[in-house]
Amino acid sequence: MARTPLTVVELDRTHPGGSKAISYVAADIALGNSFILTGREVLLIKSTDAGIQSVVIESSPDSFGREGDLTLSIGIGAYHAIAFMDRSGWVQSGGVCHVDATVATIAFAVIRLPAA
Repeated sequence: MARTPLTVVELDRTHPGGSKAISYVAADIALGNSFILTGREVLLIKSTDAGIQSVVIESSPDSFGREGDLTLSIGIGAYHAIAFMDRSGWVQSGGVCHVDATVATIAFAVIRLPAA
């Protein structure tokens, strides 16, 4: 089953730091979401729900012996940011990261940091 891709916003390498508009999209609870993972991404998560909800980031085998997915509890009106500065442990077939939410009141945005 194909997941709904999240659009990645690439930040420019500028001085002083440039800015980009960030748009959140509602989680696709039927298909799940994914984004291309290069090892320079930050996943932004926000909740507009009146209760605590779950977000699951699917893991993959790595040299650290990872044994399970990462499950986050997202509080009422909360914002979270997760930096993926290494692909190991998170990259799936096709070079993507899989992200699932329990409700569509969870929204995602992905930014990609400039290359060093």
